[in-house]
Amino acid sequence: MASNHKFESNKKYFTISIYTTVVILIGCIIFRFITQWSTTSKFISQLWGILFPFFMGFLIAYILNPVVSFFQRNVSAKILKNKPDKQRGLAILISYLVMVGCIIICLRFIIPQLYDSVRELSLMIPDIYKSINSIFEHYRENGTDMLPGQIADMIETKTLPKLFELTNNLLANIVPMLYEASMSFAKGLFNVFIAFIVSIYMTIDKFILKDAGKRVVLAIFNENFSYRVLRTLKDCHNIFSSFIIGKSIDSLIIGLLAFVAMTILKLPYTVLISVIIGITNMIPYFGPIIGAVPGAFILLIVSPMKCLIFVIMVFILQQFDGLILGPKILGDSTGVRPLLILFSITVGGAYFGPLGMFLGVPFFATIQFLIGNWVDYRLYKKNIKLEKEN
Repeated sequence: MASNHKFESNKKYFTISIYTTVVILIGCIIFRFITQWSTTSKFISQLWGILFPFFMGFLIAYILNPVVSFFQRNVSAKILKNKPDKQRGLAILISYLVMVGCIIICLRFIIPQLYDSVRELSLMIPDIYKSINSIFEHYRENGTDMLPGQIADMIETKTLPKLFELTNNLLANIVPMLYEASMSFAKGLFNVFIAFIVSIYMTIDKFILKDAGKRVVLAIFNENFSYRVLRTLKDCHNIFSSFIIGKSIDSLIIGLLAFVAMTILKLPYTVLISVIIGITNMIPYFGPIIGAVPGAFILLIVSPMKCLIFVIMVFILQQFDGLILGPKILGDSTGVRPLLILFSITVGGAYFGPLGMFLGVPFFATIQFLIGNWVDYRLYKKNIKLEKEN
């Protein structure tokens, strides 16, 4: 007698099969990415180039968010008391007008002065070369062996021919270089435009994006764990925003103080050097050194005494920033120890340049915070209490 077997689905085993298939596929993808690393790195580089304007747009929106909140509380809320739905729109408009105004001021006043300073320095280079050459000629005419024979021979037989060859190659390739530079500039302007538009949409849709993120978290995890995740994300946001906003304000003040101090001391290239100091001050620990070196070199060409005055001024300014201004503005916004700050600056700078040196600190501060929370939770579950050693 033939028996009829009816297929019955088993939800449990079906779920296990789906998870197993997904894990195997992810494992295969990771294995291929590792074994074909040259292709993977090229793909990552291309993907980063495509997504970079969106990342910059997010960063602009993230930095402008507290500015929008400030104008919404103090300006638009008072102007549009009976229209709360339009208050944020007016605050966004004011914030972006302020940002565009600052950019126009920079382009109108600061950039021309920077250009004049750089042009003046470039015109001084031939004079510096002639001065150095005249020193060599003076010692040769007087029969003084200023340089050892091997070094002199190396300069005459190797260094100078290579410099002439480099100059000839530069002149021969000047047209392609100008073409590539113009294309890079056009691409940069396009990326800036895209980033600006993306930041506007992100700022407008802030609460929509925030609610969408909450919905995704609640859909993936259970309710209790979801709210723990959301609280953790809020803490991470506080770490990032406190550092970025605080360090931006701190660097702006330091740049302005450098401008005022250099003006009082009657040092040349005030705008150029103060802008360098303000921008590089965004990088923790190494920023003051990075900003002081080019300024000291520029002033050393002009006058060694002015260079010495500048170095003393920068030292006093950075001591003021490190001991008084920085702690007042930043406080303990990251809670990162100096060793981890050094590590984050090194790794961030190696992979992402100056932007990585700046964002590396809050990024690793967030990683430290997440790992610390997880460790504390695991110790709590195991009922382990550790006493701090003095």
